Amino acid sequence: MVARWNTINISALIIALAMLDLLLTLLGVWSVQGETRVWVVSFEALTLLLLLSNCLIIRQSIYQHQYASSCRLFANMAVLSILFCLAGDLVNFNLTQSYFQHGTVVKHDYLADSVWFFMPGYLFLFLACWRLLNYSGVHVVYFMLAALITALLALCSYLSMHLPDSGWYVTLLTGSYAVFIAQAALLGFCLLIRSNLPKVPRFSLAFGMILATLADALIGQFWIFGNEGQGYYPQIRAINWVLYITSQAIVIHLPTIAQAQAHSSSRTCAADAGFAK
Repeated sequence: MVARWNTINISALIIALAMLDLLLTLLGVWSVQGETRVWVVSFEALTLLLLLSNCLIIRQSIYQHQYASSCRLFANMAVLSILFCLAGDLVNFNLTQSYFQHGTVVKHDYLADSVWFFMPGYLFLFLACWRLLNYSGVHVVYFMLAALITALLALCSYLSMHLPDSGWYVTLLTGSYAVFIAQAALLGFCLLIRSNLPKVPRFSLAFGMILATLADALIGQFWIFGNEGQGYYPQIRAINWVLYITSQAIVIHLPTIAQAQAHSSSRTCAADAGFAK
């Protein structure tokens, strides 16, 4: 319980740091453009290191719990997810400050390169959520239908913001990712109505998953294709950072939710066995 409380506090600190980053950007104290760029990037890199450290602490606490062996897979998938996403963040930092790498329409097209890391990163998270939901039978069919509808809606949304002549590379990667990341919101809604999970943790996890979709939707609308391909930069970057970091600071706790569910199930089985006697 103490370890869990500490990791929650660390996540709250991480979210607070992201909000401070946004506040300092909006107040003009610093900016990712200009002389203070190194301070912004350094501050955000430290925030990401704290996020990774918290994820590893959660993994360690799961491994130390003698009754949580079945939850170790969740912990490992959470770590793999965050590692891939951190690699994507490194690409999005655009340390070389290179623009128009894949065409002449989208300035911040380096964001398309980060899809190579964010897609497998979120895939690990999706698989962990799917395992947590533990659907079977007709529920799987319903989910697949919902996933198809979600994909179609995401594709329509993407086409509405897409700019002609963006180039096949940017179009293929950002389009496929738009359809893919929309499923995070679907998984979030599924978690909301999954009554066999602890109420408050599942609401928090659902919120984090929905935020993941929202954060990337803002990237597409206002950072990649917004302002005729120039992007509303750097303001949208700072706003997206808060949503993204908040989402990540929440979803890394998925293994502890799985542990709570497993503990609850074992207590129920023990009680049933007691009554059977």
